[in-house]
Amino acid sequence: MSIEFVRRMDGLIYRFRRDGLFNGRPSFKRLDLDLWCRWLPERGWCTIDAHGTANSWPLSGRTGGEELSPPVGPWRSWKAGKSYLYDLRRTDADPR
Repeated sequence: MSIEFVRRMDGLIYRFRRDGLFNGRPSFKRLDLDLWCRWLPERGWCTIDAHGTANSWPLSGRTGGEELSPPVGPWRSWKAGKSYLYDLRRTDADPR
């Protein structure tokens, strides 16, 4: 399984491929950057940059411990003073 984040304002798509496990759940790595979508016990599902800084979360807020994969639907990112709204969707194909 792969996932995509689709930015609502312009349709830009960021693709992530499943890449191992992290904290007992699937971990997804962005294809073009050292950015991960992972589950952290203290934060729930989020995206994390190369320095370990979380910068986006499901819009519904912190996810509980029961989700085995990142929740589909709206996500909000925060980086460098800017915020964007994305829709996370799952894909069956493994984009390359």
